[in-house]
Amino acid sequence: KKSLKIRHTLYIGIDPAFRANGFCICIIDTSDKTARFVTFKDGFLGFVSWFLNDSPSEAIICVDNSNLQKSTFDMRGNKNEVARKSRNVGKKQAVSQCTVDRCKTKYRVIDCSHKQKGGKWNKATFNIVLSQKKHTTIKKTSNQDERDAYKLALIALEKPFLAR
Repeated sequence: KKSLKIRHTLYIGIDPAFRANGFCICIIDTSDKTARFVTFKDGFLGFVSWFLNDSPSEAIICVDNSNLQKSTFDMRGNKNEVARKSRNVGKKQAVSQCTVDRCKTKYRVIDCSHKQKGGKWNKATFNIVLSQKKHTTIKKTSNQDERDAYKLALIALEKPFLAR
């Protein structure tokens, strides 16, 4: 009998952001059970540079696409505060959709709404899930952007059938 060669796949979670230091990806490599993080200090431009020059040839990607939610999240405050919040949400929606569109030129992509991604994880929850999944990371600590990107990479890993 011929033995089947198992092909290990990379699963990437992308948490786009318009703000500085907020655009983060997590790459889960099933061959060595690692989760590694890349934060793009120059946001979308840094991501595009990585995408064109350093991204893997094959992966399944899950992107937090804020554009799937069409409303401003928080309408509290005076007129100026609400306008500022709406602009910020619009920026996040635009960079999210641009990220999804860019990724679809190369990969199978799951675009996930913020609601589908679920609530925020604290450090303790993140560490528990890493342990349960037997994933290792180089970093000993994590920030919220990394935890969100990891959640998205897990969605890609656990639900690749959603990728289009």
